[in-house]
Amino acid sequence: MRVLRRWIVTEVLRGTAVVTAVFAALFLFFDFVDQLEDIGRGAYGLKEALFYVVLRLPSRLYELLPIALLVGALGALAQMARHSELAVLRASGLSVTGLWRILAWAAAVLAVLIFAVGEWLVPPAEQMARMFRGQAMGESDISTGDLRSGVWIREGNDFINVRRFSSDGQLRELEIYRFGSDQTLTAIDRVAAAQFDAARETWRLKEVQRRRFTAERIVAEAVPELEWRTELTPEVLAVLMVEPYRMTIRALSTFSQHLMRNGQNADRYLLALGRKLVYPFTAFVMVTLALPFALGHARGAPIGFKVFLGTLLGVAFHLLNSLSGSLGVLAGWSPWLAALLPGAAFMLLALAMMHWVERR
Repeated sequence: MRVLRRWIVTEVLRGTAVVTAVFAALFLFFDFVDQLEDIGRGAYGLKEALFYVVLRLPSRLYELLPIALLVGALGALAQMARHSELAVLRASGLSVTGLWRILAWAAAVLAVLIFAVGEWLVPPAEQMARMFRGQAMGESDISTGDLRSGVWIREGNDFINVRRFSSDGQLRELEIYRFGSDQTLTAIDRVAAAQFDAARETWRLKEVQRRRFTAERIVAEAVPELEWRTELTPEVLAVLMVEPYRMTIRALSTFSQHLMRNGQNADRYLLALGRKLVYPFTAFVMVTLALPFALGHARGAPIGFKVFLGTLLGVAFHLLNSLSGSLGVLAGWSPWLAALLPGAAFMLLALAMMHWVERR
């Protein structure tokens, strides 16, 4: 059994590697073509564009690995069916459940790989890609948001507006709106730049223009340097540079807790956290989907059609997984339910198909 398991797992992983390489080459090409219109801005040339799309590759692989596993498993099992190897295995007493257990080993390998890519490659690569592209185009600062108003963060009674976050960890164009316990505005600090002091775990605010609001008048003062103690470390702020689903689990957990402590809606980040935790297990969904189609091949069904149909189902799963978050938020679902629902639904469908094939 060990030899049989090693053989099947090796064939599935080999097929997955080939499909992944093809997908990677295609997306490298498409992403590079997409960058051509920006070539010539500042120092952003062909080499810089190529380096940028290579930095984006881990993110692409993270999205494509489950589908690559489905296609690779279908291809490997279809090849076995073509040579009647699956029929021999079934005749020798290997049940559908036993074959699934073997495929689960390949899924476990891919699950570990998906987790590793998403946790240790995608977040730093995405930050590096954005910084590199901005610097090559002559932008020393990285915008923290798509809106002109920047990013708004609440901490206690204070509201913080960060417009720019530079590549060296400094904040620029920072505004702090301070409110009292009765929700009245007490002061506005406009800060030219802020540098984090790791030793003291505080920010040093430079060139602060403060407006204090009293019952009688508004007091304006200029402060050359001011110490600001806050939970917003550079690590927490850096996560705002990338999409939530490209953050690390730790960053998502930390920022979600920060938002909830300050009475803000953290559903977007909780949803991304849930999807991040669930996503590696989609490898098991993919091999479960592949198995009924492969056994259908063994019964003489058209191989090309079955591979196409199974692949289409995998793409449908990927699209539903991407859309479920937005639909769940609009419907008022729990972020955890929205993260779990697509995988659970497709897993139940795949298990039902597998049970039906086994009973035939």
